[in-house]
Amino acid sequence: MLLGRSEELSKLNDSYIEDGNTLTILYGRSNIGKTSLIKEFIKDKDAFYYLACQASEEEQINLLKKEMIDCNLIGKDEGFLEKIDEEKEKLKLQKKDMYSEYAHLLNNIRKLSGDTKLLIVEEFQNIVKSNKEFMAVINALVSGKLFDEKVCVVLTSSSISWVENSMIKAVGENANAISSFLKLKELSFVDIVRMFPKHSVLDDMAIYAITGGVPGYLKEFSDKLSLRDNIIENVLKKGKLLYFEGSNYIKEELRETSLYNTILYCIASGMNKLNELHIHTGFGRDKISVYLKNLIEREIVEKVYSYDIGGKEHTRKGLYNIKSGYTKFWFKYIYANGSRLSKLDASEFYDKFIGPSIYDFAGEAFVSVGTEFIELLDSMGKLEIKINSRARWWGKDGNIDIIATDNAGRFVIGKCNWESDTFKYEQYENLLDNIKQANVGSDYIYLFSKDGFDEELNRISKNNPNIKLISLNDF
Repeated sequence: MLLGRSEELSKLNDSYIEDGNTLTILYGRSNIGKTSLIKEFIKDKDAFYYLACQASEEEQINLLKKEMIDCNLIGKDEGFLEKIDEEKEKLKLQKKDMYSEYAHLLNNIRKLSGDTKLLIVEEFQNIVKSNKEFMAVINALVSGKLFDEKVCVVLTSSSISWVENSMIKAVGENANAISSFLKLKELSFVDIVRMFPKHSVLDDMAIYAITGGVPGYLKEFSDKLSLRDNIIENVLKKGKLLYFEGSNYIKEELRETSLYNTILYCIASGMNKLNELHIHTGFGRDKISVYLKNLIEREIVEKVYSYDIGGKEHTRKGLYNIKSGYTKFWFKYIYANGSRLSKLDASEFYDKFIGPSIYDFAGEAFVSVGTEFIELLDSMGKLEIKINSRARWWGKDGNIDIIATDNAGRFVIGKCNWESDTFKYEQYENLLDNIKQANVGSDYIYLFSKDGFDEELNRISKNNPNIKLISLNDF
């Protein structure tokens, strides 16, 4: 079983056994595990799988044809396509009928065995962006116009921004054929604890913070190596995937890499406000806003807003944060120290630039872990409320890490302590002050600590069942 993907696998299998024809759009950032999920999904099924490259319209047809020949769905002497090859010179003088070509090719999936004909096309945006007819053929296939047999189609994409902001406009009325969207997200902290059972929970926390739960990055870490040795061997040495991944991921997603790199480095260095970015970079505020919008659309950056209910005089404005774990790690430790990384031995570099603060860096993800915990309880029906909305609150005298509410106006409040090993009563008192300033309720309070809690908090929680104490080791 593929770790951490049972729900997504179940949804794909449901689409396969559904009575009618289905078209699922499976999407998520690169290295998130789409291909691994697809492999698990089709391992016991007869399916036609095609990975669409960035290619011209004609070359895409040729590559698709080649894959079908290799899969014995069409013969090398297939008449229709051979005729096209013979008349290439004529076709150069007139517009090619791409609908007919794709229709002819995809019609051959009817030759697959089984009652349901399964078609997988990965990175389908590489076809759609240059050819609108492809989705018209997919529409015809799903609606039963190509052949009258049951079909299940899964199209995947690594371009989150394109799927969520541009795809519907690009495919037009053919979007009506889509049965469901399935977005593949990062693995949870609990999944990582299961993946690295030999590590301490503290080291698992660091791995979670560094990789952001991205499966492709987690594959680069070994349970047989210590946290230090994993970073030295699998991050800091040339030739490894993660050595240049921080910059490569930005290049893959965006143009004007140097400008985006500058903004990301500033955010990683603690400049979380628009004005701070403006002062440091000298870029105009409007220009920075556009770049931040593009980064947010690709889920590289997030803007964290304060919970908006009251107490605005105590509230700070929304702050920018790097959402992608490895992007944050790379810009914090490697981007500005590239010269030193080239000169120093990897172990020397780690000991000087990463080791002294790696657990502090891990703590930046502790709020995500606490949030995952509360959302897991909610999904299992074990939380005191059924969450309707969730947010954070950024105050001038402190923060509330988690605010969850239900339709009845009840609140679950969460606070995560990483700065000190023990969550102290004074910190709890500060939280109560922030709750008053934010003008929110405190029906149930969850306190999360790196290690444990002082005697006073333990005493209070024993007498008040609405106050929950959870340490990192409880995970």
